[in-house]
Amino acid sequence: MCRAFLSNYRDEETGELVFTGRFNIGAISLNLPMIFMKAKEENRDFYEVLDYYLQMIRKLWINRYEYVGKAKASSNPLMFCEGGAYGGNLNPDDCIKPLLKSATASFGITALNELQVLYNGKRLYEDRCFVNEVMNFINNKVEEFKKADGWLYAIYNSPAESLCGTQVKQFRAKYGIIRGVSDRDYFTNSNHMWVGEHINPFEKQDAEIELFNKSAGGHIGYVRITNPENFEGLKKIVSRGIELGFYQGVNFNACFCEDCGHTGNDFGDTCPNCGGTNIDEQNRTCGYLGFSRKRGDRTFNDAKMAEIKDRVSM
Repeated sequence: MCRAFLSNYRDEETGELVFTGRFNIGAISLNLPMIFMKAKEENRDFYEVLDYYLQMIRKLWINRYEYVGKAKASSNPLMFCEGGAYGGNLNPDDCIKPLLKSATASFGITALNELQVLYNGKRLYEDRCFVNEVMNFINNKVEEFKKADGWLYAIYNSPAESLCGTQVKQFRAKYGIIRGVSDRDYFTNSNHMWVGEHINPFEKQDAEIELFNKSAGGHIGYVRITNPENFEGLKKIVSRGIELGFYQGVNFNACFCEDCGHTGNDFGDTCPNCGGTNIDEQNRTCGYLGFSRKRGDRTFNDAKMAEIKDRVSM
């Protein structure tokens, strides 16, 4: 997982922090707007309903640790017999459960922007008080689970490559179209500002850093630029992001016309040089660089393409 971080784990014998050779066993993501509406529909306290779903994920992780732990080391000899994983020097017939003590399981977060809109009609850039309270609640619960269960749970800003569309479809099917929430084909990823906010990179960094730090099991900070040749500006953005503590990403779309060879960014649907539509376009999506168009054809899912079209600040 591109943005996954590892919860702190100390060797039981030496007490030293260990990072090399560790791994994640997956992420399960909350649909926070759905949870909010369920609580409202049933006239129940939001945090009571949220706790129900957190407990559900917790039970799923307990079962997964038990299930995965029964696998034989021979299922992946390089990892579990030849030392690829931390402590991975087991005999082929040994079960791998002892190695899972250092493995992280994540509670995924999506759509904090849409959750804030449901709460008081304000986008995340305008108000973050409620979602900060929600993240504090989730953090406290996950810490309780970690101590009680003995597993390394973490809170993870889900990349939501296709989940951004799946979750909004789930929401629409039950609660219809709500302005600023489900009137687009995607939910906003994790703690990010809505991609259509007209804010500069520094404003975006300032608006996201507090929530960024509340998903310590995996997070990334994006800014979008329109002039990638401004190297001094890029340096300032990256340096400032590092100073604030971000895992900092800088995004722009790189375009190439297959007809005339013209290169640049933000072509739109046609080449500004020859008017051709045979365009290759690379974008960053959810941490990954990839083709959003190849010879004019879309390569990402509909939800992600809708998000790319709306991008101003990302």
